[in-house]
Amino acid sequence: MVALEKLDEREIEGIGLVRPSATRGLASENNPPNLRSPPPGQKIRQRKLLISLGGLALIVAIIIIATVVSLRKSRLGDSGTVNRADGAIVTASGDLLKLWGGNGDKITTDNGTTFEYRNPLGGTWVAVPFNDTAKPQADSPPLNQPWDYSNRRILGVNLGGWLVLEPFITPYLFEPFSSHDADGKPSTVVDEWTLSTALGDKLASTLEDHYRTFITEEDFMQIAAAGLNWVRLPVGWWMIETWDGEPFLEGVSFKYFLKALQWARKYGLRVNLDLHAVPGSQNGYNHSGKLGSINFLIGLMGVANAQRTLNYIRTLTQFISQPQYVNVVPMFSVLNEALTQKIGVQQMRSFYLEVYQMMRGITGYGAGKGPMMIIHDGFQGTGAGHTGWGGYLKGADRIGLDTHTYFAFDKQSNDSLGYNSYKPCTYWAKGFNQTNTDFGFNFAGEYSLAVNDCGLWLNNVGVGSRYDGTYPNTSGPDTKNFPKVGSCDPWNDYRTWNADMKKSIADLAATSQDAMQNSFFWTWKISRSVRTPDVKPNPMWDYQLGLQQGWIRPDARGSVGACAVVAAQQGATAPVQQWAGKFSDWQIGAGSDAPRTIDPAQLALYGQWPPTQIFVQPGENAVYPDVNNLPQYTPTGTPVILKPDEPNPRDSPVTASVGPGSGWANDADRAGWYVPIKDCQYPNPWAAGGLPAPTAPFCAGTATQPTKTSPPSFRKR
Repeated sequence: MVALEKLDEREIEGIGLVRPSATRGLASENNPPNLRSPPPGQKIRQRKLLISLGGLALIVAIIIIATVVSLRKSRLGDSGTVNRADGAIVTASGDLLKLWGGNGDKITTDNGTTFEYRNPLGGTWVAVPFNDTAKPQADSPPLNQPWDYSNRRILGVNLGGWLVLEPFITPYLFEPFSSHDADGKPSTVVDEWTLSTALGDKLASTLEDHYRTFITEEDFMQIAAAGLNWVRLPVGWWMIETWDGEPFLEGVSFKYFLKALQWARKYGLRVNLDLHAVPGSQNGYNHSGKLGSINFLIGLMGVANAQRTLNYIRTLTQFISQPQYVNVVPMFSVLNEALTQKIGVQQMRSFYLEVYQMMRGITGYGAGKGPMMIIHDGFQGTGAGHTGWGGYLKGADRIGLDTHTYFAFDKQSNDSLGYNSYKPCTYWAKGFNQTNTDFGFNFAGEYSLAVNDCGLWLNNVGVGSRYDGTYPNTSGPDTKNFPKVGSCDPWNDYRTWNADMKKSIADLAATSQDAMQNSFFWTWKISRSVRTPDVKPNPMWDYQLGLQQGWIRPDARGSVGACAVVAAQQGATAPVQQWAGKFSDWQIGAGSDAPRTIDPAQLALYGQWPPTQIFVQPGENAVYPDVNNLPQYTPTGTPVILKPDEPNPRDSPVTASVGPGSGWANDADRAGWYVPIKDCQYPNPWAAGGLPAPTAPFCAGTATQPTKTSPPSFRKR
C-alpha cells in the first residue's frame, strides 16, 4: 500500500494529492490524475525569491528538497513509489500496480480476482480513491464535470434484483420455496419479506452471498464498455434500519451500496439512486418489499409510514450530498412507482413538496449542491393536462420526472417484431418531448424489450401469462378478460431466435433509447433458474444477455437517430423530431445558487403537510376527515446516519488524503428522527387500511411534538 498524504505546499513534483472531484483529466500519459506541479502563482513567487537572494536561496532550496525527500521516504516506507506517468506504482517487492488506464489493462479486484478491462470505446478507469476523472467512453465527460441535461443523452441501465430482490429477476433465490409453474398451487414465498422469513437463520449468509456475486466490479466495467453512461441503483429502507416485526436483513446491503459507488466512480459511471421500497409499501408490488396492500399515505397508518419514509430520504440525501459522493450520485429518485391513482394526486404532490423542502434545506440550491430530485409520474403519464405533471412546482430547483414505459403489460397482441420495433417512436417520443417542454427534465427510469408478458414470474410468483392464456394460473385461467394470443415458448427460448428476429429486437432497443432520449433499461441481468439451467429466463429483460447473444448492439450510443433509420427501413416518415429545446436554469441548477422561487399557486395547492386528508383504502372515495387525529410519529428520535468504515488497506493500493465521509453532509440539520411515541399502541402499519377514524388525536401530543434543535447524538449504520 502507498499512502498519498498532503505534504508541504513547497514539495517538488511527485506524489499528488488525492481529493474528491479532482480537476485533472486523463488526456495523455503525461497528464495523470492528481500528479501536480506547484500552483503558477507559487512558481512566480519562488522565481522572484531566487533572483533576489541568489546563491543563498539555492542553498535553502537544496536543504528543503532534501528534507521533503526524506519526509516522503519516511511516509512511504518501503511501500514503493507512484511517480510514474503511466498510472502505475512500483511496490517494494517490485510488483507493478496500475492506478489508472484504459483498454487492455488487467484489473485486480478487492478480493484478489482479476479480469481484463475491455473497452474499445475509449473509456478510462481510475482506482485512485475519491478521484472523479474516469470516463465510460472517450466522448463522455468525466465525473468531475457537470452533466449537460439539455444536450447529452443518458444511456442507462438498472441494477435491479441486487439490493432489492424481485422474484422474476432472481428466481434462483425463490425457487427452493415456490412452485415453478402457474399450476394453481398457493405460493407463500412471493417477495423479499416472505423470503426473509423463510430463510430464517440462513438469511444473512444467503443474501450476502447474493450481494457479493450477483453484481460485481466486472459488471460495471461491462456497462461502460457497452456505451452506457449511467446506472440506476435501487435500494430498500432496510439498508438503513428495520423496526420490530420487519424480517429484512438490516444494514448489510450498505456495504455493497458503497461498492457500487466505488465501482461507478472507478469506471466513470454516474448513479441515479432509487429508493425502491418504503415502509407500508407505496404500491403493493413485490418489489416494494412486501406484496399486498398500500399503506403509504393510505389507511390509518398512512401518514406515519410517510413520516418514516422522510427519515430515510433525509439520511440518503445527507450521505450522497457529501463532497466525496456528490459527483458520483447526481440524481436521487426519492420514491419508486408510488401509485398516484390510488394514493391520490393531492396527497402525492404534497408529499413531494415536503421532500423537496427538506432536501434543499440540506443541500442548498444550484448544480453540485446535492442531487437532482426525481419524482415518479405515478403512471399518470407524461405531458401536461389534468393527469400530467406540467407546471408542477414551477420554479423549483432541479426536479426531474421519471416515467416507466412498458409494452409487456398493455393489451397482448401478435404484432410483428418489425412493427413493434417502431412503436417507441410513435407511442412515446411525443410525450417525452411535451414533458420536457411543459415540466422539465423527463426520462424513462425503466423500460424493457418485452412486447408481451411471457416469462417466469413476471406477473408474480406462481402467476402465469396473459399472452398464453395461463393468467392468473393454469388451473383457473381468466380467458374471458385475457384470451390466449399465442405460445410463450418461442419468446422464452432465445436459442431459437434467428438473425432477423435478433435484428428486430436490436432495432427495438435502439428506437426505445432514441424515442425517450434519456433512459434506464430494466434490468442489467437476470439470474439463472433452477428450473431451466441451460436457458436463462426472461431474456427480453436481460441487457447483458442481449449483448452476449446479439439482440442488443454493442454500443448504445449508436441509438441516436434510430427512429429515423427504422422509419426509412419500413417506408415511413419519422413522426416526431427529437426535442431540441434547452432547459431553464432553475430546472437544471444553472445560474444563481440562491433559493428558487416556486410558483405561489403551486405552494397554495400543495403546501399543506401532512395533507388535509388521505384515503381510508386504496382507490376508494372515503377519506379520513381529520389527519391530525391519525396515528403519527414524533420527530424526537436520534437520526441514523450511514457512516462508512475507514477503508481497509488491502482494498486499495493507495489510501486517500480524504476519508470516506461522516455520512452527514450538513451539520446544521439537527432535526429529530420520526419515532413512535412512547407507550403508544399503534395499529399494524402494514394492515391499517379501512380501520375507523379516531375521534380525537391518536396518542395525544402526536402532532405537536417539538423538533430537536440541538445536535443529535447520531446513531451510525
